Amino acid sequence: MLLEAEWVLPISSAPIRDGAVWIDGAGIMDVGPADDLRQEHPAEEAKSFPGCVILPGLVNAHSHLEYSAFRDFARQSGFAEWMLRLLLARRRLAAEDYGVSALWGARECVRGGVTYIGDAAFEGWTTIRAANAAGLRARVYLEAFGIDDAKLPQTMDRLEARLEVLRKECGPLVELGLSPHAPYTVSARLYREVARFARRQDMRVATHVAESQAEVDFLGAGAGPLANAYRAAKMWRGERWAPPGIRPVEYLESAHALGPELLAVHCVQVSEADIALLGERGVAVAHCPRSNLRLDCGVAPVAEFLAAGLKVGLGTDSAASNDSLDMFAEMRAALTLSRARAAEPAAAPGVLAAAAPPLTAGQALRLATLDGARALGVDRMVGSLEPGKAADLIVVRLPRGHALARELAPAAPSAFACGDPSGLTPAADPVETLVTRASTSDVKLVLVAGRVVFDAAARTREADERIDRDFGAVRVKLGLSD
Repeated sequence: MLLEAEWVLPISSAPIRDGAVWIDGAGIMDVGPADDLRQEHPAEEAKSFPGCVILPGLVNAHSHLEYSAFRDFARQSGFAEWMLRLLLARRRLAAEDYGVSALWGARECVRGGVTYIGDAAFEGWTTIRAANAAGLRARVYLEAFGIDDAKLPQTMDRLEARLEVLRKECGPLVELGLSPHAPYTVSARLYREVARFARRQDMRVATHVAESQAEVDFLGAGAGPLANAYRAAKMWRGERWAPPGIRPVEYLESAHALGPELLAVHCVQVSEADIALLGERGVAVAHCPRSNLRLDCGVAPVAEFLAAGLKVGLGTDSAASNDSLDMFAEMRAALTLSRARAAEPAAAPGVLAAAAPPLTAGQALRLATLDGARALGVDRMVGSLEPGKAADLIVVRLPRGHALARELAPAAPSAFACGDPSGLTPAADPVETLVTRASTSDVKLVLVAGRVVFDAAARTREADERIDRDFGAVRVKLGLSD
């Protein structure tokens, strides 16, 4: 089948005006000008999408679909206050409720053009079943917690047993990873054991790290708002854990947890030395700008990460700390905050100064596609439109105003690549248009492994109504009914 559109954005190569993608079964066979592919494959059925762009499915490098029902839960607040409220609110739901929440979140991801998620989950089966039902590719990172080393053997035994059960549920599009939660919930010994186990099993690992100043204070002195929140929730007793007196990235290094298998989520409160160390160890980063902004954590130095050669993907985090699971909004936030950070006259005390040019629209799009796939280690399969890769792609309507500008713009130069819009006016550049103006409502078609998993013109109302009804019931339990 040939899928044709006004623009095709392979991401790994130049955009193609009036382009097409030839897919056969679950894979991409060829990408190029529509006229050429039609002549080469006259027997192939062709579907045209005028006024649209075809690009690889979006990669959400960090999510928590289990928390989708917490949408609108997070008012603007500090990280520690939010954490306390979340810990207390979680207790209102049963495991089955989190399954309902994850299913709603998976549906929203697909509707928004996401085809691959890196999801951290407490239950695990919740996201696995949701991803399978929605047709999403996923890596589900099973979370691990524990700061009391007296319980470490039981914690690891329980983790391994849960993995054995969950492997039977995964299916062909889902794989498992491990997620020691964060330096303020995981001891150095548990980090070390999880890292060792993951390396033996050839599994990927994700962890939240250096997200907030409260985390830095907690590790440095075992004090501050995060420690107070834990005491209030009766989930931490100081006598069981002594603060290491070092920064978060150093804490993971001391536990031998830094390595090329690790995805470090957030990395807002980092120093130049931290960035250098992450680079030396081959660690990838998941950038969650809207969540960081909502919880007053700061702005991660993503341009500096890229300049240092780190692999960086874009993630929404959870609906408990974000407005939505909208990756288009996430791209815009990454772009806007990077520009704002670069424009600051001087860094505040203790804040890393901007030392690299701000993101471009092309870089923001790469964070949500190919770079996200690289950060998760799946770029040989997804993240760009290339022969031999999986037919995971989306069709997105170009917002109004683009078509007129197209007639006025010169032809795209052959050297044009994602992130280098020279030769095109901003309004006529499909990359700039997508990143600055598109929304989830512009997504028209989503394919995963060549199979349609979302078609805006043929939505199943009955299934949507059932999911929304069950989701609403869970939100009532949280006092968040619509």
